[in-house]
Amino acid sequence: MYLLSFFSSAILTFFYINFMRKLKLGQYIREEGPDLHNYKTGTPTAGGVVFIIVALIFGINKMQFPLVLSLLLFGGIGFLDDISSILKKQALGLRAYQKFFLQIIFSILIISYSNSYTIFGTNVSKITYYIFWTFVITGASNAVNLTDGLDGLAGWVWITSILPLSISTKDFSTFFLISSVLAFLLFNTRPASLFMGDTGSLALGAFLSTYAMIHSVETQLIFSSSIFIVETLSVILQVISFKLFKKRIFKMSPIHHHFELLGWKEEKIVGVFSAINLIVSLSIIGW
Repeated sequence: MYLLSFFSSAILTFFYINFMRKLKLGQYIREEGPDLHNYKTGTPTAGGVVFIIVALIFGINKMQFPLVLSLLLFGGIGFLDDISSILKKQALGLRAYQKFFLQIIFSILIISYSNSYTIFGTNVSKITYYIFWTFVITGASNAVNLTDGLDGLAGWVWITSILPLSISTKDFSTFFLISSVLAFLLFNTRPASLFMGDTGSLALGAFLSTYAMIHSVETQLIFSSSIFIVETLSVILQVISFKLFKKRIFKMSPIHHHFELLGWKEEKIVGVFSAINLIVSLSIIGW
């Protein structure tokens, strides 16, 4: 079934790209991004809709309901953002507060299906549990979204995050989504012919954190999300440094753009970041 999921995703992605090209619906690149990315304008986006649909078709009876919700709800937020961006013909789709509001509401809905109220092995109050996991699910979805700035980066880092978690918990229902994302990456390697868009990145981040929640492996999640955490921290530190001292720590944030402006090729950054994340993630196996 995993192979069927992979090939179905690959075939549907191929047709999806042609469909988007015929309609001339593509990504608008942010003006504040590196000039190196100008050639990417017009590349079909919202590719996450394909691997989400395929993963749900083949794995919906195997995945726990909160995982299904995470893909549908956060994928829905991303899809609205991607479509809004295309219709507005600019890089920004939904406003930040609109996305944040929906992320919080949907996180709470997902958490409501949890039967356990423990964090790091300690029993906590229901309100503490909700606050903690709302922060984590919302944060993780945004972290993957921030990482999705180079061809293949978010997808490969996500796979090196979820795979060790799946092995550690012996829950292989994730493989339906993993195989679908792998098929997407066939078309997302530089130069990408398709972007996952917010549809894919928000859904993958929510799925990863929700998986950690239902299996109570929040400590392991920290290790398996090392690159996502570093990417997010690079943005936070950059903003704080500039606002307080009018100085930038990095040439550009998120940090993958810093290395890009240092002269690293996209393929090298993707390879190094994914390798580091995999090495750190593998340390969780056997916990």
